[in-house]
Amino acid sequence: MRTIAEPVEGTEVRIEPADSPGIKVNNVSVTLESVCKADVRVDLVDDTVTVPTDRTRSFVVEHVLGPLGLRGVTAANVVGIRDDWDFARPEHRFCYGAELPPSCVVGHPAGLPNPALATALGQVEVVERASQPRQTVSEPVSFNANGGDIKLHPREDGAGIRFEATYGEAEITAEVDPHGETDETLIDSVTNSTTPYLSPNDEEAVTHAIADLVSDIAVIGGFDDLVVEANLAEAYHALTIGAAKKAHSSGLVEQRPS
Repeated sequence: MRTIAEPVEGTEVRIEPADSPGIKVNNVSVTLESVCKADVRVDLVDDTVTVPTDRTRSFVVEHVLGPLGLRGVTAANVVGIRDDWDFARPEHRFCYGAELPPSCVVGHPAGLPNPALATALGQVEVVERASQPRQTVSEPVSFNANGGDIKLHPREDGAGIRFEATYGEAEITAEVDPHGETDETLIDSVTNSTTPYLSPNDEEAVTHAIADLVSDIAVIGGFDDLVVEANLAEAYHALTIGAAKKAHSSGLVEQRPS
């Protein structure tokens, strides 16, 4: 369990230390079961609440979870801090119509994986309070969705995750350590790359996609050691979240003592 020694802020969010394992966004636990939307973005909801409150759903969580995963933070409380509306953003229009506050939207307004947050997390002390088992798959897991395909391969204990991703005409290979030893140059380039829907070219889009893969496979999916081959198309969160769900539902998740 790796948490931060003191609170930090990024664009739209504040990150607070946690006393127990796991990440929460606006008090909703980050789990595959909490994912209520996975296509062009990822939203989380607490579906155990029968009477909705202003903290039961969070929008565009991948822009926060990507930096947390890249920095190796596995325990944290994420709090949305936006207090004004931006009606050019569809998520803000949704929240306004549903009588939810703008703080429910934790995604970056410019479609970035929150570079300010990644910088802040890189400057704060990260404290390891308890060991947790590392996770991989016991055999390859393949999944297809929305014109894309992905395969999760087992990898040796402690190796981290190697992402081999394509988007359009571009491709990228990135080594990510979910326990915090990821190259600074990679973190900088990934978190300063815009979402495919705003990117000027495929090269920037596929670089941005690494943050989304970290969010969906490493953080939400809970994996530490994998080789991930991903051919990404539009609305690819259905692909990445779908692959993680398939691995868990098929009983192919393998835990290794830390």
